[in-house]
Amino acid sequence: MTSKPIFDNVPQSLVEIAPIFRVANEVEPSHPRAAYLCRFCAFEKAYNLDRACKGTGVLQFRTALLEWLERNNDSTLTGRKEDTDVLEMQSCYGHYYSKYTRALQNKTHDHTHLTEAYQITASVLYEVLKSIDQEVEVNGELIFGVYVDYEVDLKFSGADVVYWSW
Repeated sequence: MTSKPIFDNVPQSLVEIAPIFRVANEVEPSHPRAAYLCRFCAFEKAYNLDRACKGTGVLQFRTALLEWLERNNDSTLTGRKEDTDVLEMQSCYGHYYSKYTRALQNKTHDHTHLTEAYQITASVLYEVLKSIDQEVEVNGELIFGVYVDYEVDLKFSGADVVYWSW
């Protein structure tokens, strides 16, 4: 079982990775390996954003994150639902795609808020997938089993068909 990470306070120089942690926390209950992969992607991004650890608290933050990753790799790997990390990310995306589309079909939810949340989640999950599978293509191809169309912004129409743009 993974230990609960505490990465709510991202150093100012690494604020760009904060959405990755939000998505990791969101997907962790149902997809702990996907959450782990999100945090691993955040670690790589943090390293590239501030290689010399010049920002306040960056060294401590990266060290704590690396230690958490080392402690939790095996437990999330053995608890993985799919055969590979790529398939695990695809499964995770499918779960959240269904979750958001069901919520959008319920007319009591705020469509604008759900649209924004879905767009962030989808972007982060794609970024993580891209970090573990460099050959992912997005030029009008099937990604996560959903057609990606760059020309269409995230829209909900008729039967709430969801497209997103990157």
